[in-house]
Amino acid sequence: MEKTQTIFNQVDPALGAYFHQLIKDKLVDIPNRKNKRGGAYCANLNLVRKPFVFSNSVGTHNDVQTLIHESGHSFHTYETAHLPYMPQLNVTMEIAEVASMTMELLTSPYLEKSKGGFYSAKEAARAISEHLITSLLFWPYMAVVDAFQHWVYLNPEQAMNPDNCDTEWGNLWDRFMQGYDWTGFEVYKKTGWHRKSHIHQVPFYYVEYGLAQLGAVQVWGNALKDQAKAVADYRFALSLGATRPLPELFKAAGAKLAFDVDTLKQAVDLMENQIMKMEALAAE
Repeated sequence: MEKTQTIFNQVDPALGAYFHQLIKDKLVDIPNRKNKRGGAYCANLNLVRKPFVFSNSVGTHNDVQTLIHESGHSFHTYETAHLPYMPQLNVTMEIAEVASMTMELLTSPYLEKSKGGFYSAKEAARAISEHLITSLLFWPYMAVVDAFQHWVYLNPEQAMNPDNCDTEWGNLWDRFMQGYDWTGFEVYKKTGWHRKSHIHQVPFYYVEYGLAQLGAVQVWGNALKDQAKAVADYRFALSLGATRPLPELFKAAGAKLAFDVDTLKQAVDLMENQIMKMEALAAE
């Protein structure tokens, strides 16, 4: 908690103050313990306009990322506390995940012990590289899930047969997730839709993650040039809550709500360049 506090202080003093308030008000519960439910989330206590962060930390890097991610959601709650009406707090998943995913990227320069963080320079570089690689690989997987759901709801009669669903999922996997050898595991590949909870529990929900990630990468790209302005724009966008249409919220954050070739290419180029830099540092 102390190291994460130090990291947020360096990203932006106001965000550091929010995190300090979260701790002071005892609105964060992260240690793993017996009989505690699994997972992680940030709940909005709308009546008092405060967040509550919950996770199960056992000392891994993923726990660090989870705390940072959920704290990003908590900052959204703090920034919208001034809004008088409940509907103004009901932000959509796209901008809500921009709040959290952006924070994962904005904190990356401060993961090193020399800057108050957790890791050596090589470890921090490896952590950043792995995070960016995972983010890149998410987009094609998101495309599989979204295209599958698109097919299901356009072809309900065919989709009533799980064998047809297996075939469609397998075809989409081959289209988007290239470079994997599934020899001997074809059944496991084509039944992947069985194990994606969103498809069964929250229909149509998944492309939002991809759009949010693209927005987060754009904000991060702005921060690499001017962190103070990028963070100010990020906080302003969060403070608008649901009072503006989604494209305007992205624009306020310094990003573009889009998934076109040019926007995605700029993001991918930035991420690949940073991955190469981080891998070079990790190899020194």
